[in-house]
Amino acid sequence: MRLAVLLALSAAMSTACGREAGPGSARKPAGAAAAAAAAGTAPSAAVEGPSNPRQPEPTEAPGALTHATAEQLLAAIKASAKKGTIVNAWASWCGPCRREVPMLQALATNLKPQGVEIVLVSVDEAKDEAKAQSFLKDNAITLKSYLVEGSVADFKEGINPNWPGMLPASFLFDRTAQLVHFWGGEAFESEIVPVVESFVAGRAIDAETRYGLAPGKVE
Repeated sequence: MRLAVLLALSAAMSTACGREAGPGSARKPAGAAAAAAAAGTAPSAAVEGPSNPRQPEPTEAPGALTHATAEQLLAAIKASAKKGTIVNAWASWCGPCRREVPMLQALATNLKPQGVEIVLVSVDEAKDEAKAQSFLKDNAITLKSYLVEGSVADFKEGINPNWPGMLPASFLFDRTAQLVHFWGGEAFESEIVPVVESFVAGRAIDAETRYGLAPGKVE
């Protein structure tokens, strides 16, 4: 199974992509506005060094991907000075990811006035980069988009060591690049917005929204 190969991060790692079927799985995402680009560009690259890694500068043209490690991504988040940044991990072969990304593109327009940005990180293998680019271009996705540079296991460890490896997965970071909330599985707009609104208002929020996974489910 490609997901098991790509995300073989530990013996306990999930080999699934998608939410477990159950009473809550039939919920449909709230309607979203037509896709629109989140404005703004990445800051100029800083002097590279052990404590100040080079910050990649992704373009926002559909299909554009910038290679980045977890360290570089977190440095870019910190340098952006955004109140919050949602990082969505996805892959071109993941069905729930393909459903979720267009919703995130539309949602980004509503979150921008609150100082919250959404960026995408593909965990596709390097040989499948063109497939990820094609999906983004075909769906007019203009969110800042990255492709994991180096080991996916290292990326997982740098972003959230408690991430079992399911896809999709989303992570809310504050302006200091500290992880605030983790959505482990496909998240709907109606599930993301309340968490972000509480975060922006300074209210306490749970550390994660975790969805069960059906063993062996690959969609």
